[in-house]
This record gives sequence, C-alpha cells and structure tokens, in this order.
Amino acid sequence: KDKFVNMTNGVTPRRWIHCANRPLSDLFTKHLGSHKWLTDMNLLKGMLKKKDDPAVQKEWMAAKRAAKEKLVAFVRDYMDMDIDPDALFDMQFK
Repeated sequence: KDKFVNMTNGVTPRRWIHCANRPLSDLFTKHLGSHKWLTDMNLLKGMLKKKDDPAVQKEWMAAKRAAKEKLVAFVRDYMDMDIDPDALFDMQFK
C-alpha cells in the first residue's frame, strides 16, 4: 500500500530568495559567480568570505532596503496603511 511521505529537499529557501527578493538573489549570483546556489544551498557559504567586504555590505543593505520599500508600497496599495521602511518588520506568511 502506498503511503504519503512529507519530505523537503531544501528548495523552499532558495526559491523564496530567488522569487521574493530578486535583488538579494542577484547579489548571491554576482558574488558566487553563477546560479548554481539555486540548486545547492551549501554554495551560499561562499558568501561568508565576503562578509567583511564594505562593497558587499553596501550591496546587501541596498537589497534589503529595496525589499522593504517593495513591502511598504504593497501595504500602502492594498491595505491603505503608511509604514516606515526604517521600522523592523517581523512577519510570517503561509
């Protein structure tokens, strides 16, 4: 008899980053040299070598800011609320 087995291969975090935060995905691809991190999450460890690089930190902060501004625009357009992009957001979606 067949039995349903719930498994994950870790694709969700990679797909989430690539689809939901394209600037961050592009940063990873640029500094890791390819899109291979999308199929092998261990390759993201290569970013650790660049964690103290001021240029990478600046790009990281710009990607983070772009995502927050996108969220602020979404909330304004769909919920008619103004929120500060400098605020700390703690959200979960299912």
